[in-house]
Amino acid sequence: MKLELCHQESDKGVVPMFTDVELGKEQVQHACTKSHLIVNAGLRENGDIDDTLSGTTAVSVFVQGRLNRVTISNVGDSRAILGRRVWKESEVTRSIQGSSAVPYKAIPLSRDQTPHSKVERKRIRACGARILSLDQIEGLEPVKLCKKDDDENDENGHDNHDSEEEEEEEKEEDFDENDDPPRVWHPTMDYPGTAFTRSLGDALAKELGVIAEPEMVTMELQEGDEIIVLATDGVFEFLTNQSVIDICAKFKDPLEACRAVISEAYQLWLQYELRTDDITMICIFMDGIGKKDVQKNSSSHSSLHRATLDASDSISFETEHEAKDEDKVNRRSAEIKDMLKESLHQTPTKERSINMPFLKTEKTNEEKDVLNHAIQRSLILQKMSKKQLEMIYSAMQPIRVKKGDWLICQGDAGNCLYIAEEGTFEARLVSPQGSHQHTEDQGGKLVHVYEASKQKKIFPCFGELSLLYSSPRAASIVARTDGKLWALHRVALKAIMKE
Repeated sequence: MKLELCHQESDKGVVPMFTDVELGKEQVQHACTKSHLIVNAGLRENGDIDDTLSGTTAVSVFVQGRLNRVTISNVGDSRAILGRRVWKESEVTRSIQGSSAVPYKAIPLSRDQTPHSKVERKRIRACGARILSLDQIEGLEPVKLCKKDDDENDENGHDNHDSEEEEEEEKEEDFDENDDPPRVWHPTMDYPGTAFTRSLGDALAKELGVIAEPEMVTMELQEGDEIIVLATDGVFEFLTNQSVIDICAKFKDPLEACRAVISEAYQLWLQYELRTDDITMICIFMDGIGKKDVQKNSSSHSSLHRATLDASDSISFETEHEAKDEDKVNRRSAEIKDMLKESLHQTPTKERSINMPFLKTEKTNEEKDVLNHAIQRSLILQKMSKKQLEMIYSAMQPIRVKKGDWLICQGDAGNCLYIAEEGTFEARLVSPQGSHQHTEDQGGKLVHVYEASKQKKIFPCFGELSLLYSSPRAASIVARTDGKLWALHRVALKAIMKE
C-alpha cells in the first residue's frame, strides 16, 4: 500500500501523520466510543456546566470516503437515516404519509434508545431503576404488568429477576407509543424522568443506567446510496423516515433540503400542538458511490444490503422502524380526528347548518392535484374516505390575496383551514400586552414563514390548530406576497365528517 507521509507541528515537535491509512471497523468504533465517553466525562468535570439533570442526545456519522464506508454512533432518540435510490420497480415504496411512488427508499441507520426498547429496558432495570410513565408516577394511571410481572416486576416498576433463566423468559410490558412515554426513575425518588436510555451528560441518570456509550452501525455504501440524514426527535414527531427522504430528494442543495424538512416539521408542530420540540438536522448528499474499487483498501469485503446493529443481539431494525413509523402516524391521525370531531361539536348553534351544494366549486385537474398533495400531508384530512375527500375538493373555496393582506388575526375565532397554493405568508405573534393592529410594525414577532411552491409541490396548511382545540387563533397570518389559497370552513368540514 502506498503511504503518503505528512507532518503536523505540535508542542511535542514534529508528529508524522499517515494520510493514506484507513482504520478498520473495530478501530473506528473504538475511537467513536472513546470520544463519547471523553465528552461525557468532560461535561462532568467542567465547573461552568451543570449536567446534574441536563444533557443531550447525539447522533453522528464517521465517513471513510475511500472505502465507501460509514459508521453511525447514536446515544438517545435522535436518528440517522439513509436514502437509497430504487432501481427496481418492485422496490419502489409508498411513503407512509401517502405520497406517490418515490425513487428513494428510507433505510434506518439507528435505533431509538428509549424505555420502549426491551433490550434497553432490561439493562436499565438491572441498574435498579424504575420504568414508569409520568401518569403512572403521579398515580393517574395503573402500572401495566404483563403475565409474568408478578415474578419479574413489582408495583413500582422494579426488576425482580432472580436468575438469568428467568430473564430470558421476560415478556414486554404494555407501554403504548403515546404522548406519555415510559421514563427512567430513581428506585425511591421522582427523578430524573428521562425518556431516553443513553445520553451525554445527565449525571444523576448515569447511576441508573443511562449511559453515554453509543450504539453503532457500520456499513459499506452501495451504488444508489445518495442521502444521509441526521436529525433530532422533533423532526420525526410528525414526519416518518420515508417522508424526510422524500422531501430531501426534491433538492440538489443539501442546505435547501434541510430548510424544507425543518420548515415542514415546524409547520406540523404549529398545526397540531401548542408547543414545538427541538428540530435540528444535517443532510449529506453523496455521489460516486460504486464507481471506485472500494475493496482493495478495505478490511471488510462484505457489502451490507441492510444495516444491522453491531451489538450482541445483532438484529435488523429496518422493518421495526417502518412499523413504528406507520403506527405512530396512524395513532396521531386517529387522535387528531377525535379531537377535531369533539371541537366541531362545539360549533355555535347559528352555524350548525350549511348548504353543501351551494359551496360546490368545480376544480381543474391541476387544482385537484394541488389539493391532493396538501391533503396527503395533513394529519387532519389524510385519513378521510374517498367520498369525504371528493366533498372536500368540492367545498374548498379559492381566495386571492394581495401583499399585506391579513388572513388570520391572533385572538379571533378560528373558522377556516387554509391551503396555500401560491405565495409567501408570515406567521406573527404578539405578546399578551401587544396590539393586534393590522400593520406590519404592530403585527408582532415573526415566528415562521410559509412558502408555497408548485415547482417543488409544497403547499403548506395553516389554521388547523384553532379547529382542533376550538380556541382563538394562536397567531396572525399576513401575506408577504400576492398569492392564492384554498379555504375550508369548519361547518363544511363538520358536515363532511358526518358522511
